[in-house]
Amino acid sequence: MTQISVGRPVTILTGFLGAGKTTFLNDILEKNRERKYAIIENEYGEQGIDGDLIIRPDDSIVELNNGCLCCTLNDNLYDILNELYEGRDDYDEIIIEATGVADPEGLAQPFISHPLIKKNFPLRSIVCLVDAEQIDHYLSTTAEAIKQITFCDVLVINKTDLVSNGRLLILRAQLQELNPLAKILQGNQSDFPEIPATNHEYGLSQEDEPSDLQAYSGAEFPVQKAHSHHHRHSRDINSLSFRFDQPFDLNRLRLRLSVYLNFQSSNLYRLKGLIYLQGNEARYALQAVGNRFDLSPHQNFRQGSSLESVFVFIGKNLQASGIEKMLRSCLAE
Repeated sequence: MTQISVGRPVTILTGFLGAGKTTFLNDILEKNRERKYAIIENEYGEQGIDGDLIIRPDDSIVELNNGCLCCTLNDNLYDILNELYEGRDDYDEIIIEATGVADPEGLAQPFISHPLIKKNFPLRSIVCLVDAEQIDHYLSTTAEAIKQITFCDVLVINKTDLVSNGRLLILRAQLQELNPLAKILQGNQSDFPEIPATNHEYGLSQEDEPSDLQAYSGAEFPVQKAHSHHHRHSRDINSLSFRFDQPFDLNRLRLRLSVYLNFQSSNLYRLKGLIYLQGNEARYALQAVGNRFDLSPHQNFRQGSSLESVFVFIGKNLQASGIEKMLRSCLAE
């Protein structure tokens, strides 16, 4: 089967219960009527993005009144992607609307770790909606809300018309502390912001391990569901940031990260960074899910800007001293 040369970009839309994901999704569709979307709903038995359509678990892909496609995610995301691959000429982009209590890591993993899916369905961004009124309660009572915030690339503070400007300033600072690399936007149902075209691509890079690519050489759709695993949630979550003004040695960094993730992935919810590598003018974006990670060119450093690398580790009972020692051992000599 011949593979397409241009993939269909994917956006994952997450956020805790009542954050306004469906309203926000409707706004995207209304503002981009010239685009056709394939929408994957992860809300079982609830009203879908079309006011006259009820998405039910036994439905397959259906067509909405606006020409977009919609389907319900039951258990296997791979089955849906196989079906969407076959019908890829019928839409331009994919949006996955996660259930309010979903851990976005499970939805994102195929797009980050499976080379064939990364090539054909590049993950453009993970967007998290935040309820400006209720988020303090969710953060204090649910680990899922914390993971949704720390795992995303773009944070959209919603329902800003219901809180004061002072509250918004405090909330922005709180969210930036939880997720230092996320882009923070704000709005409400009368004035939602436009999502950036891309924060950074998670697509297949030339830096992928040869062994990983070889395992999928000659592979084509349909793809098979990978072995799945589940993390236990805990409130002992901490976020650690590290900055370095020295370049990193690529080979050393890949080796140390591989060893670290193989032993510590069960406690690590999120690892991301922007890295300055020795001998490279491009900054590299680092993403990790489970015990797999991806390093791919992000953007050139602007002239006069600091050649600085930043890493963000989010997980359970992470030890700053050990992580910093590991990273420092990867600096170029």
